Amino acid sequence: MNRKTALKSLILLILGCWLPFSVFSQSPLQGYIDEALKNNLGIQKQDFALQRSLYALKEAKGLFLPDVELNTSYLTSGGGRKIEIPIGDLLNPVYSTLNSLTGSGKFPQVDNVSQTFNPNNYYDAKVHTTLPLYNAEIIYNSRIKKEQITMQQIELRLYKRELIKQVKLAYYGYEQSLQAIKIFENGIALAKENLRINQSMVKNGKAIRTVVARSENELTGLETQLENARTESLNAAAYFNFLLNKPLNSTIEISENENTIVGSDSSSHSGKREELTALESLNQINTLSVKLTRVAVLPKLSTFVDVGAQGDFLKVNKDAPYYLFGVTLSWQIFNGNRNKNKTQQALLDLKSTETQTEQASQQLELEVITAQNKLNAALQAFKASVSQSSLSLQYYKDEQRLYKEGQALYLELLDAQTRLINDQLKQSIAYLNMLTRTTELERAKASYIL
Repeated sequence: MNRKTALKSLILLILGCWLPFSVFSQSPLQGYIDEALKNNLGIQKQDFALQRSLYALKEAKGLFLPDVELNTSYLTSGGGRKIEIPIGDLLNPVYSTLNSLTGSGKFPQVDNVSQTFNPNNYYDAKVHTTLPLYNAEIIYNSRIKKEQITMQQIELRLYKRELIKQVKLAYYGYEQSLQAIKIFENGIALAKENLRINQSMVKNGKAIRTVVARSENELTGLETQLENARTESLNAAAYFNFLLNKPLNSTIEISENENTIVGSDSSSHSGKREELTALESLNQINTLSVKLTRVAVLPKLSTFVDVGAQGDFLKVNKDAPYYLFGVTLSWQIFNGNRNKNKTQQALLDLKSTETQTEQASQQLELEVITAQNKLNAALQAFKASVSQSSLSLQYYKDEQRLYKEGQALYLELLDAQTRLINDQLKQSIAYLNMLTRTTELERAKASYIL
């Protein structure tokens, strides 16, 4: 076995002992991502907003359909203005003459009539139907509602991508917390072994009792750090379960297989960012809003038909039924330039969106470049931490052997132990940082296929 192969085997051995998780072993993580997309409360909230937009579109389309309503009214009155109708004064002389000529009383005298303007004991029941024949505002309003659905769908996808990123980061953070626990547990095992060696050496008169006290203090310190690491692990697990909308103390499955040392965004796929698509949709909405304000000056044509009955209350005869049909045209001539001012506002919103889209495109491009550079730096840092951890492990073994042989001071052994634990923690953090940067690059490129 050559030196290069031996070094690679040693690195794999260290990783197998200290880093039992990998970005490429993602079967549990993928299942958790699917679960989060299904159960996350934020996703459900976004889905409710989408459903609301769908109903808003249906409402807008309903304006093209006839509007049918039943109207009934009953009126009774007393007093008020009256009109005098002199029927008696007009007919009575005629009737008197006719009675004289015929020698009969067939033509009686009649009284003058006093008729009030308000109807009394009167009903009107009808079915009123209206239908817009031409209204450009309804057309553009419907188009805006449809585009708002598209924008809401984009917002839902955007939230899903961000949720996937947060789930991955929370999962990797929990794995790293378990790794820290394991490192401290191994450190405690080393400290206990050193304590046993020191107790044996003191018993045989090869060392003073100070080294035993120092070993005990070192062991106590590591146990305290272990408890802190366990607390951090519980918090990390609770946050991860929160994202999945599960009980905060639910068990989390961790990947056991490890196929490679280094993780990276192996996919060259780069999807279009939902942020840009959302801005394009907003730009389309603003364009339609401009057209909506401009068509407000156009005439509106509609028709109506009433079918019903009217007359004295509780009296229905052949003359009571009626129908009324008509066509109405409304055309606003002047409204204080309100439509013109609304149009200018909509044009400014449109220009603002266009500028915002261009700026966002540059920012997102910068984000991809920055994320890629950070990932490259994280990969180099992780490789360096692997090398440093392997050297610290070998250094500790050498110091422990020399200390047992009486050729090294306990402080040198303690320094080697501290360095080993710190380098292993740095390696664990570097690995977490590498996974984090990989996730950030995946998010920046929108390469995760939804």
